[in-house]
Amino acid sequence: MTSIATAAPAAPIRGATGKGVTLIGAQILPVMAVVSLFPAIPRLFEQFGSHPHAGLLVPMIVTIPSLFVAICAPFAGSIADRFGRRPIFLVALAVYTLVGVLPMLLDNLYLIVGSRAVLGMAEAAIVTISSALIGDYFREERHRWVAWVGVFISLAGTLLVATGGALADISWRGPFAIYALALPLFILALVFIEEPARDEAQSDPATRDFPWRAAAAIGFITIIASVLYYVEPLHVASVLVAKGAGSATNVGLIQAATSLAYIAGAFLYRRIHALPVGIILGIAGALIGIGVIIISLAPTYVGVAAGATVQQFGSGLVIPVLLAWGQSMLPTEQRARGMGIWASAFFVGLFICPPLVGIGTAVTGGLQTSLMFFGGLTIIMAIASALFFRGPRAIH
Repeated sequence: MTSIATAAPAAPIRGATGKGVTLIGAQILPVMAVVSLFPAIPRLFEQFGSHPHAGLLVPMIVTIPSLFVAICAPFAGSIADRFGRRPIFLVALAVYTLVGVLPMLLDNLYLIVGSRAVLGMAEAAIVTISSALIGDYFREERHRWVAWVGVFISLAGTLLVATGGALADISWRGPFAIYALALPLFILALVFIEEPARDEAQSDPATRDFPWRAAAAIGFITIIASVLYYVEPLHVASVLVAKGAGSATNVGLIQAATSLAYIAGAFLYRRIHALPVGIILGIAGALIGIGVIIISLAPTYVGVAAGATVQQFGSGLVIPVLLAWGQSMLPTEQRARGMGIWASAFFVGLFICPPLVGIGTAVTGGLQTSLMFFGGLTIIMAIASALFFRGPRAIH
């Protein structure tokens, strides 16, 4: 498979640092929508526990934004390709800020869930357009910026969980105040984000067929990678508790410590970005699989932490290589639509991972046995990727 994107002469990027910081911040917003509320879930059940549908609706406060990202991202990308990246991006950031803090003023559980659905629609546009703009602006230098995306998503996730917990101790409404952080990002976007230049011969995305074959390949591989990527983050806390890690605070500290390896993996990507995508995914998969198997076999929480560290090191490669590859495979005038498919696929992987691991647990008789199965499957997929998916390079 070869890249269908036409290389353009490199030109100085006006306000490159400002653009990069803004787009990295935008990539963090979907993470903020989920992890900042994790510590608030018990407080939300305390507040709304008497509601007849609390068991369904309270978890949806956390999960429904991701569902709407998966549904809406391809449509958001198509709209941005047709009507322009900048205006849709700015509107989405404004909507995100407003509906993000709205639950601080609401008492009706249905309205809160509805506001979170609208938040997910805004996230779909934000993550899709910011992914496309990284490719539009930085081209051959995109590997540097997608590596920073991985670094700051990891750091932000850790900080947001801690901040969300502190605010939840004050009030169940407290964590929703975190969404006000999107306001300075909106201001940065007003200053630094501009509509990217297009090839005049291909300025209208309607003038050429959409590269469905490339987009389907990106989506399919991203779903598989996303499922295997999320096996550890979604289940390691349960294993740590079972192995005697102690309180939720201790578990959180252990997870924060292991996430430092994620940052190291993102920096490793910067060193090996010129390798074929299949090789990089093979390296990432091997590390993730080995880490998950160590977790499944570890007799103590110390061993589980060691396995999580290995897994996180491999995970640090995944988002940068998938982002850079998707950007390089798509022409500028259709890149937002393609990155919408990428975002949708990644969030679909997030949604189907827990039930798949649950099925594995039911079949094998335990979570750790299921983790061993998925670790082995990840290694097999890694070997297959390295051998048979040598194909394109993430950066051309």
